Formats: sequence, structure tokens, C-alpha cells
Amino acid sequence: MPAPSSPPERGACRASLPALREWLAWLNGDVGYARFVAHARSAHPDRQLPSRAEFYRVEVERRWNGIRRCC
Repeated sequence: MPAPSSPPERGACRASLPALREWLAWLNGDVGYARFVAHARSAHPDRQLPSRAEFYRVEVERRWNGIRRCC
């Protein structure tokens, strides 16, 4: 197999950084919190928003507590 003729350009790596950041934000739940905040501010402006840590704790409990079976 022949070696590549030239190393990859810096621009290609820099162009992929925003996509990587967006994927990481989705992966760690930042996108979910941002969506929740946007909805809460528009639909329930009088309610106090939970902190990011409280939101994550409630989401983890919601996802993993309760009955997990098919029948």
C-alpha cells in the first residue's frame, strides 16, 4: 500500500472541531438541558429552573428507576 503523498491539511481538522463539540454536547446531555430550559422559559415563565446538576440527577433517576421488564 503506498504512503499518502502529503499530510492532511490543517483546515480539515479545524473544520471538524465544531461537529465534534456538538456531538460531545449531545453525548453529555447539554443539548437536553438547553432544550428543557428553552421549553420551560416559553411555556412556564413563572417557574424557577433547576440547576444543571439537579436536572441531570432527575433525568438519571427517571431513566433508571422503576420497573424494567417486558411483561
